[in-house]
Amino acid sequence: MNQDELRSKLNTTITNGLVAKVIAERTGIGMDYISRFKRGHICLCQPDAERLESFLDKVFIPEGV
Repeated sequence: MNQDELRSKLNTTITNGLVAKVIAERTGIGMDYISRFKRGHICLCQPDAERLESFLDKVFIPEGV
């Protein structure tokens, strides 16, 4: 997954109810990096991008709850 696709998936996940702070805590990526990446200000280094992608692939947010 490229950085733009990962950013889109992150934004969708946050929009659907998962808090960025929790994503930062669970992935070990600093909240400041998550925030700047989410807004398109930076790209993540490869290891961080892989950790974020792996985490987001496991996230399930039920609809209509």
